Amino acid sequence: MKLYTILYISKSNTHLVRKLFLYILLLLCTRLGYAQTSPLSGKVIDADTRKELEYVTVHLHSQKVPVFTDEAGRYKLVKFNSKDTVTFTLMGYVAQFKPVQELRQNATVELKRQSYAIQEIVVRPKENPAFRIVRSAARNKHLYLPENQTYLQFRTYTLMKGSILEKDAVDQKKKFSKRYAPYLDSLSIYAEAGSRTASLPIFQSETVKESYFSQSPRKSKEILKASKIIGVGIERESQMAQLLNAQSEHFSLNQNWLRMFDKDFVSPIANQWASYYDYDLEDSMETAAGKLYRLKVIPKRTQDLAFQGTIWIAEGTYALRRVELKLNKDAALNFVSDLQIVQTWDEQQPALLPVSSKRRFQITGLPGTDVRLFVETTTTYADVVLGQPKPESFFDMTHQISDSALKHQESFWQAVRPMAFTPQEQKRVESIAQINQLPEIKSAVKLVRVVVEGHLPVNEKLEFGPVFGTYVYNNVEGHRFQVGGRTTQAFHPNWILNGYLAYGTKDQSIKSLLNLRYIANRELWTEWGASYMNDVGPAAMNLDNAQINSLFFSSFRWGTMNFPYQQERIQLWAEREWFPSFRQRLTFRHANYKPVFEVKPITADREETKFSGFTSTDVVLSLRFSPDRKMLIRHYEKIPISNSNAPIIGLDISAGLSGLMNSDLSYQDIALSLEQRVRAGIFGYGRYYLKAGKTFTKVPLPLLQIPIGNETPFFILQGYNLMPFFAFATDEYVSLRYDHHFEGAFSLTNRLPLLKKTKLQLVAGGAVLYGRLSDRNKPTEAVAVTGNGNFRGLGKDPYAEVNIGFKNIFQLFRADLVHRLTYRNLDAPLWGVRLSVSVNP
Repeated sequence: MKLYTILYISKSNTHLVRKLFLYILLLLCTRLGYAQTSPLSGKVIDADTRKELEYVTVHLHSQKVPVFTDEAGRYKLVKFNSKDTVTFTLMGYVAQFKPVQELRQNATVELKRQSYAIQEIVVRPKENPAFRIVRSAARNKHLYLPENQTYLQFRTYTLMKGSILEKDAVDQKKKFSKRYAPYLDSLSIYAEAGSRTASLPIFQSETVKESYFSQSPRKSKEILKASKIIGVGIERESQMAQLLNAQSEHFSLNQNWLRMFDKDFVSPIANQWASYYDYDLEDSMETAAGKLYRLKVIPKRTQDLAFQGTIWIAEGTYALRRVELKLNKDAALNFVSDLQIVQTWDEQQPALLPVSSKRRFQITGLPGTDVRLFVETTTTYADVVLGQPKPESFFDMTHQISDSALKHQESFWQAVRPMAFTPQEQKRVESIAQINQLPEIKSAVKLVRVVVEGHLPVNEKLEFGPVFGTYVYNNVEGHRFQVGGRTTQAFHPNWILNGYLAYGTKDQSIKSLLNLRYIANRELWTEWGASYMNDVGPAAMNLDNAQINSLFFSSFRWGTMNFPYQQERIQLWAEREWFPSFRQRLTFRHANYKPVFEVKPITADREETKFSGFTSTDVVLSLRFSPDRKMLIRHYEKIPISNSNAPIIGLDISAGLSGLMNSDLSYQDIALSLEQRVRAGIFGYGRYYLKAGKTFTKVPLPLLQIPIGNETPFFILQGYNLMPFFAFATDEYVSLRYDHHFEGAFSLTNRLPLLKKTKLQLVAGGAVLYGRLSDRNKPTEAVAVTGNGNFRGLGKDPYAEVNIGFKNIFQLFRADLVHRLTYRNLDAPLWGVRLSVSVNP
């Protein structure tokens, strides 16, 4: 019946049906024009040399964001229609316009070099013609910084890839290649001089981020909108997303200094360019946006953290239009090599931000090893908006992660990727997932977790540890055995329990710790907690029960304990981050101290003793302000993961409450701390640590301020390297430590030919301590047990020591010659050599 009706209608309305048929056919043809079944892939080469051209801008006229050729000159287009046109542009070459239909016949594009004679360049006596251009660029660069715009927002997509490289690892013949041959990334086997390098993919991440800037008031904000991570050994994707988000931070060559790897790299157009760079004006060219100058950038000293390569600067605006830079192989940078930066702006429509920024580098191992980590990051900029202000309250959270950041499906990522993944890139993702399941990888991940976090997973809800505290030996406890653990997020997302039980064979006593914490908010960290501890430790050691670090917890228990006290302590605390970077912690403590050593009075008429046991009940208010730092939010802590030149300010106020819970003491104590990294331009950089404190009343030894001495061969920054243990005690003090790293033009190791080849870096500094011990807090008895030593207050002269040395010894060590300037009669040498591990780049 239905078929009959259709036939009947068709016979009665032949003209109408014909129009309907043509309309449907037109729709189908139109859809076929936009929905290609196969991508369009090709290659861009130099028309004269036939060499593949990297980073050519490939721009579909129907798309907002272009794609770029890779190191082999290859490009790939996925979203296009048959009537579209593609533009191929590269600085110094004539632009090519190719219809899609033509590219389907021949996808190889040849670009011809384009240059114009340099005209109207005024050459002053002894003046390099490139200097005028660089001087103008340095003068104008502030106009193109995001933070200097009235209001600016933009979106970035960042793809980060990581692979392990190994020289001479060919196919399945040597080293890891034989074991992991099925997973090798065939696209990343690079030819090198006389050898080949195999590449094993180990991680890949994609992030989408929105950035906002306001000039008045000067504020900024970043929102991580989406993140997708797959990697070998990555178990906590949310934490890794925060770490990689910090690494993919926007950087600009329009700044004087670029902060990477905790180092300051000087920009080729910095205000101090004349101290670091020479330039050659190589060419000029005409583009759709006007004339460009091509300049060759040459560092004056090979060991400076300066770049070499090529930059293109626009006439008139003197804005950067393209950069191709790399770090000199002789630069004084540990573990990081082959650093390259390529940034490009849209030649047809120059804008404030580049359309793409690529950074690649290798992380090398220790000398003599061939294994390296290759990292490549590509960031694409889009949706740039100027002049649309946000309310001031919008910037209260400077770094924010969207609730749905880790929940996006593959369809979302296919839509936001500027360039679709190739089959090889898809295989890379599959290989990483397969490597994760190998037994040796699982074992290695567990080992790394133990070393870094000090805990070993037992199951999803419980971790064993601190592992490093399982066994120690000291003069008080003898052999100490300990069993402990903590809960994980699977146990409860907000409640955290941790603790331990320990036993000493010499004192034959049981020690214990139990912490109970509730984390109400992790973005603006809000926490309540309670703890009970019964343990033994040195008098001056403050056991922070809520945040015990495994290595720290175990290290001070080995060997000889000075002035050991049995401590039984109950704590209650509340902590709140009122706004990002400002935290407040209020702690209520009740403790009993009992000395585990014998004492005898110096005079018979004194009943009170400095070393005797006591009971205290006190309240502590701690404030900390650490601005301009990205934070890593973990299940049990929030820690900084990015450095800043802003100061870190701390304030601690303590008050003893006499009579409360049988407390013997009424005291007041205050301590202030300030530390900061300071940039010294051509002289390098330094760090200072300033501390001051005062105890206003009489207190027993465990509540005095004991300067940290050092009788080991290791160099420490938080103490005094030629001061014996327990040499002094103070109840009021001011201390300053300064540590300087010479890395600039005036570095001695950058100027002396013999030292240049060693890549050693000069360090110098010193420490000074002013303080005194008032009469009310001076000891009135002697310690009967020899080996605990004794202490005294500082005199009129401060304690002072200076040090000078070298770091970057075998890329790993630092050695300092230390000299004590005052208190020459201490039971310690006036001169000493101290070593330390310095693993920063």
